[in-house]
Amino acid sequence: MPDTMANSMSQATEMPLILGGHSFISQLGNDPPVSERDHYRIVDSCLNHAVRWFDTTYQPERIALGNVLHTLGRRNEATILAWNFFTDFSPDDPIGGPEYYRPWHIDVILEQLRTDYVDCLVAISLNDPEENQRQEELLIEWRRKGYVRSLGLWIQDPANIEQFRHDNPFRFAIRPFNITTDEAAPIFTACKMSGWETLATSPFGRGWEIDRMIAAASARGYGDAETLRPIVADLMLRFSLFQRDVDRVIVAMRKVEWINRNLESVSRGPLTVDELRWLRNLYPAGKHRWWRQLRRWF
Repeated sequence: MPDTMANSMSQATEMPLILGGHSFISQLGNDPPVSERDHYRIVDSCLNHAVRWFDTTYQPERIALGNVLHTLGRRNEATILAWNFFTDFSPDDPIGGPEYYRPWHIDVILEQLRTDYVDCLVAISLNDPEENQRQEELLIEWRRKGYVRSLGLWIQDPANIEQFRHDNPFRFAIRPFNITTDEAAPIFTACKMSGWETLATSPFGRGWEIDRMIAAASARGYGDAETLRPIVADLMLRFSLFQRDVDRVIVAMRKVEWINRNLESVSRGPLTVDELRWLRNLYPAGKHRWWRQLRRWF
């Protein structure tokens, strides 16, 4: 995107994109690891282009973003999301799963993010109803004390919505919404009708899934992989972003140039009828392995 266009968009409005914390780790993508220098360039470029929301799911992501924003001196420009994952890991280690929030976790999160508060703290409900209730009470207490500005909830199924229909401490509902998640649209509609703001994750699934999709499309005669990649990525992002009941989309951007590409996608607006038909022909609707695996993780 030319600088003049980027500056115009930045001045006009905040972008509905959230930089995914997976931009800072290598486990959940198939791209080369991002250097520490590029962490700074990516976050700085996001802020300069009005991408001001930052997601940090895992502990190394919080540490990376906290260091970058502190060094840049731009914490006050960022809206930060954090989650209940507390496993530390190196590039070759497994990422670990979610845990119930405990009283000491807020100190851990704030120290790692190098901040006095978190803009949105996200909860994942696990298997024990009593523990989930204690977790919810703890989050409300942290919000009352000013450690947390707002709360978000990972929505696994419509039962989560019904549970909080009449007494809802959460502001944000979060779950995947992309060309593979057939059940997402009515769930997002139900969330909006209940007054939630909605954040969609995983517009591309995982990196290796979009690679398989492009390889299969190339084998079917749609074109060579390098030509297809930016086209498919553009369509998949716009599919998620411009759904009627989606407010923002969390998307990993491991290269500075991808920020400009994604901003160009935002500027193109919703998919046309022909674009949607082409994308559905490329990737027929249905349940897919990566989404089933994601449900098992949470």
